[in-house]
Amino acid sequence: MDSVVVVETASQLADFLEHVSAVPHIAIDTESNSFYAYFERICLLQVSTSDCDYILDPLALTDLGAFGSILADAKIEKIFHAAANDVLGLKRDYQFQVDNLFDTAIACKLLGYKQLGLARILEQHYGVVLDKKWQRHDWAKRPLETEQLEYASLDTHFLIPLRHTLATELTTHELWDTAQEAFAKAAAQELQERTFQPEAFLHIRGARSLDPTAKRVLKALYLYRDREARRRDRAPFRVLTDETLVRLAQQQPQTIREFSRVKGMPRSYQEGRSAFSLLGIIRRNAGGGGDSVSPPQ
Repeated sequence: MDSVVVVETASQLADFLEHVSAVPHIAIDTESNSFYAYFERICLLQVSTSDCDYILDPLALTDLGAFGSILADAKIEKIFHAAANDVLGLKRDYQFQVDNLFDTAIACKLLGYKQLGLARILEQHYGVVLDKKWQRHDWAKRPLETEQLEYASLDTHFLIPLRHTLATELTTHELWDTAQEAFAKAAAQELQERTFQPEAFLHIRGARSLDPTAKRVLKALYLYRDREARRRDRAPFRVLTDETLVRLAQQQPQTIREFSRVKGMPRSYQEGRSAFSLLGIIRRNAGGGGDSVSPPQ
């Protein structure tokens, strides 16, 4: 595999656009920070042609509008694997529309593949084994290491030859028209506005078996966690896990000493203002007189 071309300046972007505007197929994937941030965003764009692998850094590039024109160009086929999240992310972050899409995951499903994950398909077709080391990486972190770039580029490096193989199989099995309809539907999906649902705390494992008081405490903690996650732009489970919320609702600690013994409590919530904030929430909703809890000055 040749070295990956990193695109992070306006001049590099211009060279990239000149190349991809003249090819019939480009393979695309995206990496986001959804595992870490409350407000998810695309942090990496991988694009491959038949002879080059690119990594676009949207955190460094100030204007990706011209790439949006490439995505909307019906003369260039855009190849994704399981396009849904990528297409929605491109619409959410850049208002880009994708025209002429080929989804290798959809093609594999129509052809009766039992396992649709890209790692399994690449191993099956090309003997490539993807390293899972970077699977949960925070792609918003900079600088990017060479190993990370090479890992990310593998998500698109083989998609064009895979597309050609699958296209032949779809035609052979008279599934081409069916596939095209499915591809168009994947490209046309609309972005749904994300809204926080306060009653969704009941979907937490173990929530429905709690008594009414514990449920009231759990809901209050659930609301608090969402506010904190928004404020800190962190994924909610990285503030407090669901399991910890349920333990707090069950045990309802009334003092800092009791509070620090709850399994799974992050160190930052075992003392100081954060701990007193949670204690106040628990006391008020459990009827324990939270007004008497005062944080240290």
